Amino acid sequence: MSIPKGVSTTNITPTWVERMSMRRWYAISGDAPEMELQPTAPGTRYLIDSDPARDPELNPARTPKERLRRLLGREPKSPWHGRAGFSAITEGWNGAAYASRYGPGGSMIVYGGGHNDYFGSDIHAFDLASREWRRITDGYVSGRDDEYGAGALYPDSVYPDGSPLPPHTYDYVQYDPRGNDYILFKGQTELGPNVKAIAIPHLFNLDTLTWRHGPQHPTAILNAGGWTTWDASRRVVWGHSGDDGGGNAFIGFNPDCDSGNGAFGRWTDRFPNKLPGIANHNAMQIDPVRDIIVVSVHAHDALYAIDPADPGREIERLESAGLKPVLRPYAAMEYAPNLACLVYFSPLDGGIVYTIAPASRRHSRGELVEKWSWHACQPTVDTLDPIADAASRSRYPVNLSQTFGRFRIASFGAIDVAILVRHIDSPVYAMRLN
Repeated sequence: MSIPKGVSTTNITPTWVERMSMRRWYAISGDAPEMELQPTAPGTRYLIDSDPARDPELNPARTPKERLRRLLGREPKSPWHGRAGFSAITEGWNGAAYASRYGPGGSMIVYGGGHNDYFGSDIHAFDLASREWRRITDGYVSGRDDEYGAGALYPDSVYPDGSPLPPHTYDYVQYDPRGNDYILFKGQTELGPNVKAIAIPHLFNLDTLTWRHGPQHPTAILNAGGWTTWDASRRVVWGHSGDDGGGNAFIGFNPDCDSGNGAFGRWTDRFPNKLPGIANHNAMQIDPVRDIIVVSVHAHDALYAIDPADPGREIERLESAGLKPVLRPYAAMEYAPNLACLVYFSPLDGGIVYTIAPASRRHSRGELVEKWSWHACQPTVDTLDPIADAASRSRYPVNLSQTFGRFRIASFGAIDVAILVRHIDSPVYAMRLN
């Protein structure tokens, strides 16, 4: 069953969650899902099933060469294909977000492209309740070849249909449950080898299935490799630029006000790069109870803290205890509300999920918790390894080390579940954490 346009609901627990044993990875979609789940209808089992290039109404064969390609059973090409094509929506430095109010059990929202890899602005949702993939917007599919990629300039970072040019999203995407908005922290004015980024945020509303955008920041440079977290109490997406291309900002964006001239939301003050030279491809997450932003800094193999109440304050190194892994680039960091702790995941750790909790309470605003304890949620011995399993199933080149926001936590009552999207032709995986 598809997710109807405009449906926003309070979460219900998907029936398959009750079947899960703790700390065991399960394939919950695809041709042969586990837990004796039945496959969903053909055309909904994999992300690739909703590729707009496969829809002949959206992408008719325009040339004799393309008609021959399709007669020979080859993958269809489209004007928005780019160098890698649709597989780049996961493999091209792209993340995802979990939208708790889209569908009865929430949905994983997938979007992205970037550089020379993929120029499509289509958005896709994996509905946790039905375990089905759906394309929820087609994106800009009516353009000519010269309206995509190098030389196709869009000063406001949007295509003619209003959708943003798809960047490598890295960890630049978050979700606002109150507004039911998927938030992209930055824009692009050109794709292709001469890719140009711009500090214009974009918001996709999951009630109306429409895009709007924020104002351009006059001085922030939000280029490759950045990372964000959603601060629900302040209603701010905090974002840190990567180092590439002169990234220069730790900054926040609040989506709530009308900025005028068709823009929505406002930027906070811009603060300097807090990790110059080592900012690329970290991950950060706010602990909403302790009101601390914790950053996984892989170049120093250490955790750091940012104070959201004093965002101009210097970043501080935190001490770790327990079973801390080697911290990796492209990893994910989330918050599990029922476990009341942070969760760290890298695909290079053999499917292990790590929890991180402070060893002591924060006693004052000026004091950041100094020591954080790590615990390994080791998968049971008979569980599959989702990284190896997904790679063995995919017929496309895969980036094994990249996760970004394609690992998220979905909470149902007192249960926290880790959700993992890997490749366009592999299942979605899930682990019950408590």
